[in-house]
Amino acid sequence: MFLKHYRTPLLILSLFLSISGAFAQQPGHSIKVRMKGIQEGKTCHLAHFFGYNQYIKVDSAKVENGLLNFQGKDPLKGGIYLIVLSPSKYYDFAVDGKEQFMEIESDTTDFVGHVKFKGSKENDLLFAYRKFLQDKSKEAEAISNASKGKTDPASQEATRKQMEKVQADVETYMKDFTKANEGSFAAKVIKGNMEPELPKVLPKKANGRPDSTYLFNYYKGHFFDNIDFADDRLLRSPFLHSRVERYFKDLVYQVTDSINRDADKVLKLAKPNQEVYRFVLWQITNKYENNEIVGLDGVFVHLAENYYLKNAPWLDSTQRAKFKERVDILKPLQTGKVFPELIVTDSLGREYTPMQSKTKYTLVHFYDPECGHCKDSAPKLMEFYHANKGKVTIYNVSIVYDKKKISSFVNTYKTGELLNLWDAKGRYYFRNNFDVYSTPTNYILDKDKKIIARRIPVDKLEDFINFYERQQIQKMAGENGAK
Repeated sequence: MFLKHYRTPLLILSLFLSISGAFAQQPGHSIKVRMKGIQEGKTCHLAHFFGYNQYIKVDSAKVENGLLNFQGKDPLKGGIYLIVLSPSKYYDFAVDGKEQFMEIESDTTDFVGHVKFKGSKENDLLFAYRKFLQDKSKEAEAISNASKGKTDPASQEATRKQMEKVQADVETYMKDFTKANEGSFAAKVIKGNMEPELPKVLPKKANGRPDSTYLFNYYKGHFFDNIDFADDRLLRSPFLHSRVERYFKDLVYQVTDSINRDADKVLKLAKPNQEVYRFVLWQITNKYENNEIVGLDGVFVHLAENYYLKNAPWLDSTQRAKFKERVDILKPLQTGKVFPELIVTDSLGREYTPMQSKTKYTLVHFYDPECGHCKDSAPKLMEFYHANKGKVTIYNVSIVYDKKKISSFVNTYKTGELLNLWDAKGRYYFRNNFDVYSTPTNYILDKDKKIIARRIPVDKLEDFINFYERQQIQKMAGENGAK
């Protein structure tokens, strides 16, 4: 577990300043902690997880006569809680939402091994499992240590079988535990860590060979079987967040259509609990709103149009209007769409549009003559142009309506070989029409003037073009091979 805060995009930052939820019971809570190794007078915190790598502080207490006493008039929401001694030293335990009065006794040298609870059956269950797991980890470590230096096949095979036995023991324990304690929060926590059980026999394809893709598709299809999306206590644990994160990182093909289909699937699972649904929607949006992978801008548009603007009752009218504004800007600028109309003028009053470009690629480069980054990028832009003459036409479009500043920039940075242009007739508000909220901003268009990339750093333009062309060759080879 890692306790660090992560940044969230500005548009959705305000959506999770607080998570509402019904209180389980009244009145209040009391968590008394007596732990050897904590200095007298030290202030410690009570917190709960929020996602995988962030925690939210609930209370603070000072060690008095060896005792920490966290208490309050409101009951604690269910989840995995932390006794935080410092950002790098903390101890976790469960609060099921019903057991609000408990005592914890342990030692900082081995919290799991020495911990005892009063007033919490859930933690008795959970830590019986954790102690078993700790013992099995020691057993595996001993097997590993004993095998060091033994390189003969017989010894390696014996070690492998011993390790498999340890793993099988853990899996059997988890299955038996969750079955025997079904309905408990401890069982849900342990079940949330279990992998889907894969079939032992693979179906065969028409040619009689085993279907090698079956296991992947089965695993992906059953990946969330052990997560109870209806239980909002998992919001205050690392398990829900990490499971969703793994799904989109490891199992989802990173193209817009695939991501959107899988986002719909996961959000449907989350629908039974509005707080869980809200969190999962936020998590997926947070992952893809400013993703570095080229061409995924359509994911945000999909989520905004189909969820934030249709089924997000927690948004107020101002927040909803911001989503609507963002969708209106981004929708015509998505990768794969024909670049919107742009009519701009050179210093002689001649009008140009990217649709006139005859080269294989067209680069529409928006800049500000007084922008430091634009000045730094100008020599690299010219290097790219000289390396790709006849292959790329560059529309160097100033967002500033000042011919003197434009002329000075062109002369200083020697961009005269490019089409140096500006909006002489005031047709556009570049921020809204072309999402130019910082400069330089560029769009790469193919021969049909479809957007193939945007916001590629100038020094990475050459790399992107080469990457894109390799992709196109592979795509053509695949299509030819399928015929």
